[in-house]
Amino acid sequence: MSRRIVLMTLLLVLVVALAACGSDDGGDSAREAAAPTTFETIDVQTAHNQIGENDQAVFVDVRNPDETVGGYPAGAILIPLPEFAQRAPQELTDKNAAIYVICNSGNRSAVASQTLIDLGYTHVYNVDGGIQAWRAASLPESRP
Repeated sequence: MSRRIVLMTLLLVLVVALAACGSDDGGDSAREAAAPTTFETIDVQTAHNQIGENDQAVFVDVRNPDETVGGYPAGAILIPLPEFAQRAPQELTDKNAAIYVICNSGNRSAVASQTLIDLGYTHVYNVDGGIQAWRAASLPESRP
């Protein structure tokens, strides 16, 4: 009985693998292959420097509004994570712009960063350590 289950499982895995390898008749396979599948995680100092060098860069804070009472990175726009998937396509219209995402410690920003990649954004940076690391590095903040 267990041998039959193992064989059926292997057959199912083989069928799924073959289906995943099918060709795309839409002609977009080269473009899809070139699109990034993940974001890049960078430290706060690198984020600060890169944002300062690129006036087209967008800085997004995904914390909740009550978490920003103490301040937020200078120039950041607030799109809380619970609203992110809906609001990001409306507020972040250039899918080729450099987008830097920050939260409190780096966990929610990683989720938001992957959401952007999944939505087709191409230059997404997760700011490691979040606002805690930003403050520890004494980087500039704005007050609400």
